[in-house]
Amino acid sequence: MNYTTTDVAAALGTTTKMVDNLLAREAKHLLSTGKRGKSRLIDESLIEILAIALLLRRDLGTSARTSVKLASGIAASPVSNVAVGTLGVLHFDVASLRLVLRQALADSLEDRQPVRRGRPLLSAKQGTSL
Repeated sequence: MNYTTTDVAAALGTTTKMVDNLLAREAKHLLSTGKRGKSRLIDESLIEILAIALLLRRDLGTSARTSVKLASGIAASPVSNVAVGTLGVLHFDVASLRLVLRQALADSLEDRQPVRRGRPLLSAKQGTSL
C-alpha cells in the first residue's frame, strides 16, 4: 500500500517537510518517478527505510546520507545486519519496528482530516438568538 507524505510524517512523528527533504535529497535513488511534495505516494518498504534512517540519525547522530545508506542495507539484509567498518556489525530489530510502524500508519490514516473544499462554513453571528 502507498501512503502520502503527510500520512508518513504523522506516523513517524516528524514534519512533512523533513520527510520530503529526506526523500528528495538523500533517498532519490529509492523513489519512483511521479509526484512531489505532499501528494507523493510512498511505498511501505521505503517507509521502513525512512523510519530506520530517522532512528539512526536520532540515536547515533549519523548524517542523513549515512543513515539512509545504513537503513537501506539493514532493510535489504535478511538478518537485519549491516557491516560497519571492517569489524563492526550493526543489528536492528526490523520485526518490532514493522509492528509499531503498521500501527502508527493505521492511526495516521484514522486521524487524517479530509481537506475541506469550497466556501467556508457560515458561523453564527454574535448577539443573535434563534
